[in-house]
Amino acid sequence: MTVITHSRRKSRLAKMIDGAGGIAVGVALTRARDNISKLRGKATQEVSRHIAELAALQQPTTADEKTESLRRIYQSGNHIIDAASPFGLEEICAVASSLCDMVDRAAGEHGFDWRILSVHIQSLQLLNTLPADAVEQREAVSAQLASMVAKKFGQAD
Repeated sequence: MTVITHSRRKSRLAKMIDGAGGIAVGVALTRARDNISKLRGKATQEVSRHIAELAALQQPTTADEKTESLRRIYQSGNHIIDAASPFGLEEICAVASSLCDMVDRAAGEHGFDWRILSVHIQSLQLLNTLPADAVEQREAVSAQLASMVAKKFGQAD
Protein backbone atom coordinates (compact mmCIF):
# COMPACT_ATOMS: atom_id res chain seq x y z
CA MET A 1 0.00 0.00 0.00
CA THR A 2 1.26 3.47 -0.85
CA VAL A 3 0.92 6.29 1.59
CA ILE A 4 1.08 9.88 0.39
CA THR A 5 2.92 12.00 2.89
CA HIS A 6 2.63 15.32 1.13
CA SER A 7 -0.35 17.06 -0.43
CA ARG A 8 -0.59 17.08 -4.19
CA ARG A 9 -0.60 20.39 -5.97
CA LYS A 10 -3.20 20.92 -8.64
CA SER A 11 -1.81 21.92 -11.98
CA ARG A 12 -2.80 25.20 -13.53
CA LEU A 13 -4.72 23.34 -16.24
CA ALA A 14 -6.66 21.37 -13.64
CA LYS A 15 -7.58 24.59 -11.87
CA MET A 16 -8.78 26.12 -15.12
CA ILE A 17 -10.89 23.08 -15.93
CA ASP A 18 -12.37 22.82 -12.43
CA GLY A 19 -12.99 26.53 -11.98
CA ALA A 20 -15.64 28.73 -13.48
CA GLY A 21 -14.43 30.32 -16.65
CA GLY A 22 -15.42 32.10 -19.77
CA ILE A 23 -17.46 35.24 -19.89
CA ALA A 24 -20.93 36.17 -18.80
CA VAL A 25 -23.74 35.39 -21.21
CA GLY A 26 -24.70 39.06 -21.51
CA VAL A 27 -21.15 40.03 -22.42
CA ALA A 28 -20.94 37.20 -24.96
CA LEU A 29 -24.21 38.28 -26.58
CA THR A 30 -23.10 41.90 -26.75
CA ARG A 31 -19.81 40.90 -28.36
CA ALA A 32 -21.59 38.62 -30.81
CA ARG A 33 -24.00 41.42 -31.81
CA ASP A 34 -21.08 43.80 -32.29
CA ASN A 35 -19.19 41.28 -34.39
CA ILE A 36 -22.14 40.41 -36.59
CA SER A 37 -23.14 44.06 -37.07
CA LYS A 38 -19.78 44.58 -38.78
CA LEU A 39 -20.89 42.08 -41.44
CA ARG A 40 -24.24 43.71 -42.19
CA GLY A 41 -22.93 45.70 -45.18
CA LYS A 42 -21.37 42.64 -46.77
CA ALA A 43 -24.55 40.62 -46.21
CA THR A 44 -26.68 43.37 -47.73
CA GLN A 45 -24.45 43.37 -50.80
CA GLU A 46 -24.77 39.59 -51.02
CA VAL A 47 -28.57 39.78 -50.84
CA SER A 48 -28.63 42.48 -53.52
CA ARG A 49 -26.29 40.49 -55.77
CA HIS A 50 -28.44 37.36 -55.60
CA ILE A 51 -31.64 39.33 -56.18
CA ALA A 52 -30.03 40.89 -59.27
CA GLU A 53 -29.01 37.44 -60.51
CA LEU A 54 -32.59 36.25 -60.06
CA ALA A 55 -33.96 39.28 -61.90
CA ALA A 56 -31.60 38.64 -64.83
CA LEU A 57 -32.91 35.10 -65.40
CA GLN A 58 -35.09 34.50 -68.43
CA GLN A 59 -37.97 32.07 -68.66
CA PRO A 60 -36.57 28.76 -69.94
CA THR A 61 -37.65 27.32 -73.26
CA THR A 62 -36.26 23.79 -72.98
CA ALA A 63 -36.33 21.13 -70.27
CA ASP A 64 -32.58 21.49 -69.70
CA GLU A 65 -32.89 25.26 -69.36
CA LYS A 66 -35.77 24.75 -66.93
CA THR A 67 -33.71 22.43 -64.76
CA GLU A 68 -30.76 24.82 -64.73
CA SER A 69 -32.95 27.86 -64.04
CA LEU A 70 -34.72 26.14 -61.16
CA ARG A 71 -31.37 25.09 -59.69
CA ARG A 72 -30.03 28.63 -59.89
CA ILE A 73 -33.23 30.12 -58.42
CA TYR A 74 -33.20 27.65 -55.54
CA GLN A 75 -29.50 28.25 -54.88
CA SER A 76 -29.92 32.03 -54.90
CA GLY A 77 -32.96 31.77 -52.62
CA ASN A 78 -30.92 29.79 -50.11
CA HIS A 79 -28.05 32.29 -50.30
CA ILE A 80 -30.47 35.13 -49.66
CA ILE A 81 -31.85 33.37 -46.58
CA ASP A 82 -28.34 32.68 -45.29
CA ALA A 83 -27.26 36.30 -45.73
CA ALA A 84 -30.45 37.98 -44.50
CA SER A 85 -31.47 35.87 -41.50
CA PRO A 86 -28.74 36.95 -39.04
CA PHE A 87 -29.85 40.56 -39.45
CA GLY A 88 -33.56 40.12 -38.78
CA LEU A 89 -34.71 40.59 -42.37
CA GLU A 90 -37.68 38.29 -41.83
CA GLU A 91 -39.73 39.48 -44.80
CA ILE A 92 -36.88 38.91 -47.24
CA CYS A 93 -36.24 35.47 -45.72
CA ALA A 94 -39.95 34.58 -45.95
CA VAL A 95 -40.14 35.56 -49.63
CA ALA A 96 -36.92 33.69 -50.43
CA SER A 97 -38.28 30.63 -48.62
CA SER A 98 -41.54 30.88 -50.57
CA LEU A 99 -39.47 31.22 -53.74
CA CYS A 100 -37.74 27.94 -52.91
CA ASP A 101 -41.15 26.34 -52.33
CA MET A 102 -42.24 27.56 -55.76
CA VAL A 103 -39.14 25.99 -57.30
CA ASP A 104 -40.09 22.68 -55.68
CA ARG A 105 -43.56 22.98 -57.20
CA ALA A 106 -42.21 24.00 -60.61
CA ALA A 107 -39.87 21.02 -60.75
CA GLY A 108 -42.85 18.64 -60.72
CA GLU A 109 -45.12 20.54 -63.09
CA HIS A 110 -44.77 20.68 -66.84
CA GLY A 111 -47.04 23.68 -67.33
CA PHE A 112 -45.86 25.73 -64.37
CA ASP A 113 -46.73 29.44 -64.51
CA TRP A 114 -43.35 31.16 -64.41
CA ARG A 115 -44.97 34.51 -63.68
CA ILE A 116 -45.37 33.48 -60.06
CA LEU A 117 -41.58 33.22 -59.75
CA SER A 118 -41.30 36.69 -61.32
CA VAL A 119 -43.66 38.08 -58.67
CA HIS A 120 -41.48 36.56 -55.94
CA ILE A 121 -38.37 38.12 -57.46
CA GLN A 122 -40.09 41.51 -57.78
CA SER A 123 -41.19 41.24 -54.15
CA LEU A 124 -37.60 40.58 -53.13
CA GLN A 125 -36.44 43.61 -55.10
CA LEU A 126 -39.04 45.82 -53.46
CA LEU A 127 -38.38 44.56 -49.93
CA ASN A 128 -34.66 45.02 -50.44
CA THR A 129 -35.09 48.68 -51.41
CA LEU A 130 -37.56 49.62 -48.65
CA PRO A 131 -36.04 51.27 -45.59
CA ALA A 132 -36.06 49.32 -42.33
CA ASP A 133 -38.63 51.66 -40.78
CA ALA A 134 -41.18 51.05 -43.58
CA VAL A 135 -42.87 48.35 -41.52
CA GLU A 136 -46.37 48.79 -42.98
CA GLN A 137 -45.10 48.65 -46.56
CA ARG A 138 -43.04 45.55 -45.85
CA GLU A 139 -46.02 43.83 -44.27
CA ALA A 140 -48.22 44.82 -47.23
CA VAL A 141 -45.78 43.34 -49.75
CA SER A 142 -45.55 40.11 -47.76
CA ALA A 143 -49.32 39.89 -47.29
CA GLN A 144 -50.02 40.48 -50.99
CA LEU A 145 -47.53 37.83 -52.02
CA ALA A 146 -48.98 35.33 -49.53
CA SER A 147 -52.47 36.11 -50.83
CA MET A 148 -51.38 35.56 -54.43
CA VAL A 149 -49.75 32.24 -53.55
CA ALA A 150 -52.86 31.16 -51.64
CA LYS A 151 -55.11 32.01 -54.60
CA LYS A 152 -52.83 30.30 -57.08
CA PHE A 153 -52.33 27.09 -55.12
CA GLY A 154 -55.30 27.02 -52.79
CA GLN A 155 -53.17 27.44 -49.66
CA ALA A 156 -50.66 29.87 -48.21
CA ASP A 157 -47.00 28.98 -48.03
